[in-house]
This record gives sequence, structure tokens and C-alpha cells, in this order.
Amino acid sequence: MSEKTLTLGSQEDLLGCFTIFPAGPWESVHKIEATIQGGVFSTLLGVTRGEPLARSLHSLLLTSEGFILFEAELRGGEIIVRKAVPPFDSPAFARGLMDDVAFLFLPPAVALRAWGKEGDGTQVCRWEGSDGLSTEVRGGMDRSWRILRRDGRGEVIKEIRLKGPFLQGLASEMEIQVYKPASYKLGMTLLSSAP
Repeated sequence: MSEKTLTLGSQEDLLGCFTIFPAGPWESVHKIEATIQGGVFSTLLGVTRGEPLARSLHSLLLTSEGFILFEAELRGGEIIVRKAVPPFDSPAFARGLMDDVAFLFLPPAVALRAWGKEGDGTQVCRWEGSDGLSTEVRGGMDRSWRILRRDGRGEVIKEIRLKGPFLQGLASEMEIQVYKPASYKLGMTLLSSAP
């Protein structure tokens, strides 16, 4: 998908791209339905606490019975694994999961390159990192939102679809589709949230 030309946006347009992320400390519980390459399917619970200003996250994956399969924190860019049982115990899994959680709940921590509206009124914000990765947030409060991560060649490597209503910056329904390096899809339904 190529980037469309944007009409220079207003301050309101800029703020709109941040409304899909929680602004203050929060906690949420999600039902997670995972589909992994090869058709493996499972349902888990995810509990996440976030402090957006500190860019810190604390995440747990649990069975429906409440057994903790994985627990980790993201603080200052460092991942601290508190608990991980097989097959959730690899460093690659920890990095991937915490990257997904940060991608979902924290605005990009890199330079904002452009923001505005496309011809159809879609709000768009684009961030670009020094590593060649870019993030694009697109949508509007009267419709769903998408967050796209692109590699240095402009190919979408990760996509999130958010559907409202939004409660304290949290979408009621989310879908993460990861294309590279390994393909998987997560469907998430918000069960509860608290400030």
C-alpha cells in the first residue's frame, strides 16, 4: 500500500492520532484468540498495566483458569521476564510479545514525520525511526482505526485494526496481524479496563 498525499493537518488532527492510545495509567483485561502459522488456534487471557508517560508496561498471559503462562515488564526499553513456561519461555517470544503490546498501547517513540487528512477525510499520522521502520496511524473517531508498521522498503510487516467504542483510549476490539518474520494473528476483545 503506497502512501497517499496528505492535506496538512490541524492541531486537532494531530491530537486525533493520539486518542487511540491510553493517555494515563491504566489496566486492561482482554480475551485473546491466537492463530499461528499452520492453523494452531488457542484462547488466552491478557492482563496489561501501562504507564504511558514512563513508557512502561506490565503484561501477563494466562489460561482461562488463571494459570500464568508468561509475565514480563517493559521499562526504559528493557524487557524483564518474571515468569515464562514452555512454549512461552524463549527470548524471541518475550521480545515479540512485548513489542506487540507496546505497538498496541504506546504511541511511537520516534519522530513524527507528517500528519493530516486524506481526500476522504481519513486522519493520518506518520512516524519514522532512524532504523528505517515507520508507523502509520489512520482512521477517524466515527470509524475504525489502523496502525501499520512498515519496513525500510515500505512493506507492511505488522498491522493492527482497532474498533470502537474506545474506553479510556482502549479499543473494544483489536486485531493484530503480523506478516514478518513469522506470520500470526491475534484477535483481542476488551473484557475490562480501569484507570
